[in-house]
Amino acid sequence: MRKIIITISGIAILALGFLGNRLLTNSKKEPEKKIENTVNSVYVQIAENKAVPVTIATSGSVVAKDRMEIYAEVTGVFQGGSKSFKPGTAYSSGSTLIRINNAEYNASVVSQRAAFKNAVTGILADIQFDYPGSLQMWKDYLSSIDIEKNLPSLPKAKSEQESHYITGKNISTTFYSIKNLETRLNKYTITAPYSGVLVAANVTPGTLVNQGQKLGEFIKPGVFELELNVNSTLKDLLAVGKEVSLTNIDKSKSWTGSVTRINPQINTSSQTIQIFVEVVAKDLNEGEFIEADIDAHDVIDAIEIPRNLLVNNQSIFIIQDNQLSLLPVDIIFDKSNSSIVKGITDGVKMLAKPLPGAFEGMHVTVIETIVSEN
Repeated sequence: MRKIIITISGIAILALGFLGNRLLTNSKKEPEKKIENTVNSVYVQIAENKAVPVTIATSGSVVAKDRMEIYAEVTGVFQGGSKSFKPGTAYSSGSTLIRINNAEYNASVVSQRAAFKNAVTGILADIQFDYPGSLQMWKDYLSSIDIEKNLPSLPKAKSEQESHYITGKNISTTFYSIKNLETRLNKYTITAPYSGVLVAANVTPGTLVNQGQKLGEFIKPGVFELELNVNSTLKDLLAVGKEVSLTNIDKSKSWTGSVTRINPQINTSSQTIQIFVEVVAKDLNEGEFIEADIDAHDVIDAIEIPRNLLVNNQSIFIIQDNQLSLLPVDIIFDKSNSSIVKGITDGVKMLAKPLPGAFEGMHVTVIETIVSEN
């Protein structure tokens, strides 16, 4: 009986303890949660679409616009020209760059001219009787032939019968054969097509020159061309005649050129197109590396904004009902610190300065509103 009483007492004590604990727990009040509603202050810019100028920066090396690679079309011993055939030598227009020994070939041509002169002499008797009106003309032509010089042009026959007679005597055929030989004889001497400078010389006097062998390179200084590679996405902004500002690497010299040609073919590996800029400058040297700023077409109905205002490079924050909202934009051209974009309606309020931690739907208050200057 005693054991049963102790057991009942123990259970009662535990029950009382459990109830006391519940009462104490329920008596504690939870602290009220304070809801903070933070409003960020921002600078706002009023969108205004305008024609935004575009300058494309690129670089490259200049080459002479007028450049001639000299090749031999005949075989013989190189004898030099009017000056020493060495790089850096300047030649005036028409002066002899290269002279190849032509003694053997020249003797053959002289022999052919002499034979032709005899052939003309042989037809004078027939012309006197059959075409007396042309006799003096052919006598004068015979007197004008100098076997040491190129043949003068054939006289023009006064009748169709006379023309057939001259052809039948092989006068015309022989004449044009000799003119062909004279053309080849002229190739033993190479003259400067314009005043310029020899920039490469591959032979020296006494060298045996073979047909097709490269002998050197000749350029006209003062007029240069710059080949530039530009991103193909900018091709619609480029045009022939556009002005180009040029500077050397250390910015100590500057020049002005213009776009003369645009290659529309896109390089498949680099996705660029070639543009060619002409510049006239006496203080430029071939191969000099220069930087170029090309004034391209203006982008119409666009806005230039700082690049740090772009979100994921595809949208910007605008303010609607004191909240931030994302607006997708089309990026037309990227500069070093800014981008030219389209897709923003005039009068839209957009962030003028980046806001750390900004997100769509964030409540903001405007500190200052400015009008776009772009």
